[in-house]
Amino acid sequence: METVIDDFKNPEKDPVIAVSVDMLDTGIDVPECLNLVFFKKVRSKTKFWQMIGRGTRLCPDLECVDMRNGEYRGKKYFLIFDYCGNFEYFRQHMNFIGDGETRTLSENIFNKRIRLVKDLQQAAYADEKYQDWRRSLVETCHKQVVELNPSLFSVKLHLRYVEKYKNKAAFRALSEGDCGELNKEIAPLVSDMEKDESAKRFDNLMYGLMLAHMEGLGSFRKSKKQLIETARQLEKKISIDAVRKKLPLIQEVESASFWTDADVLDFEKVRADLRSLIQFIQFKHEPIVETGLKDSVISEKEGDTLEPETFENYKEKVNHYFLQHVDDVPAVRKLVHNEPLTAKDYKDLEKIFTSELGSKEDYQYYFQNQPFGLTVRRIAKMDKKAAEKAFSQFINDNALNDKQIAFIRNVINYISVNGYMDSPMTIFNAPFDKPYDAMSIFSTEDMRDLIHIINTIRDNAVRYE
Repeated sequence: METVIDDFKNPEKDPVIAVSVDMLDTGIDVPECLNLVFFKKVRSKTKFWQMIGRGTRLCPDLECVDMRNGEYRGKKYFLIFDYCGNFEYFRQHMNFIGDGETRTLSENIFNKRIRLVKDLQQAAYADEKYQDWRRSLVETCHKQVVELNPSLFSVKLHLRYVEKYKNKAAFRALSEGDCGELNKEIAPLVSDMEKDESAKRFDNLMYGLMLAHMEGLGSFRKSKKQLIETARQLEKKISIDAVRKKLPLIQEVESASFWTDADVLDFEKVRADLRSLIQFIQFKHEPIVETGLKDSVISEKEGDTLEPETFENYKEKVNHYFLQHVDDVPAVRKLVHNEPLTAKDYKDLEKIFTSELGSKEDYQYYFQNQPFGLTVRRIAKMDKKAAEKAFSQFINDNALNDKQIAFIRNVINYISVNGYMDSPMTIFNAPFDKPYDAMSIFSTEDMRDLIHIINTIRDNAVRYE
């Protein structure tokens, strides 16, 4: 075993993946380690931090490459894949790569075009040939905004920004704030009628390369390698007429002179001329590494009941349980998605709270007389899409203005974070009273409908069929 550990510590030797149970959690230093997988529940905070410590060792000479920073030397961060909710258990803040959401390819391309539009506003690109290209990019992005359907619920929630950027003049001189609005409010809504997925991926690569070139980003070297490799793959397909016609350009991309003199407009020409050819390439995937792990039973014992996990108190146990069982307990799933409960659902909740996790006295001590459904909602929250759906008919049936839409969005955000509103009168208090209070922007009839929706959301967690 010591030999295996020694080999693991040596970056020049295999193995590069180590799987252990209670052996490598503490007392081992492998500075090159970039990924940790926590696949067990840990209840000792000291051990939890020791496990994290396996990734915190600095490695100044390590050659790294990633999509955020390109190629660089020295470990800047490491990743933890926590499959058993240890971070939630210890209430630790997690720094997610990106913003926690998966962006579509169309969204990424739209955002990169917007960044190019803004970069082309600099004096270095004042020449008319650059401005012609900028106008074509604006035309493409503006067309995508104009094509958004304002009758769709998702678009209505962002209508203020959609209307703003339907005016092409809004693209005349983009500020950082404008780019932020387009990135956050518009990009998730846009779609692309392009059916050639490989062409879109090439667009994404090329726009990224152009931005890296213009902004001096470290990711340029990686994008350059990808483009050269793409050209090499195309060069093997000259039996296809369309590829053979572009052979001079393909070979130019592979030459050193191209990269010495290449301008951003040269990259745009490569993108436009080669994008339709990418469909003919079959890229090789990374080889699959097979491991020969043996799972041996060290000891076996029959007849004894396993001891349950221990928690410091009842409330902690309750919080942990409902965060872990959002999808596999029907009653919890219904509460999170604002679906009506049945009598059986409520009985199941009562059993969980007062029998499986503790006693009636425990519940009374920590939660007083609060209905079980509201307690679950407060812990597990409410799915944001479910909250949006609850207000969708109200939005669709009323021609709401920007102020009203903004108010409804605040209400939706509040309910998705808190699970429900204790009282509909909450909407007359902070944070909903600024910049416009409800009574000043809604009619009496609208207020009645709005309060009814808020009450119904709460009632779905209290009443049952």
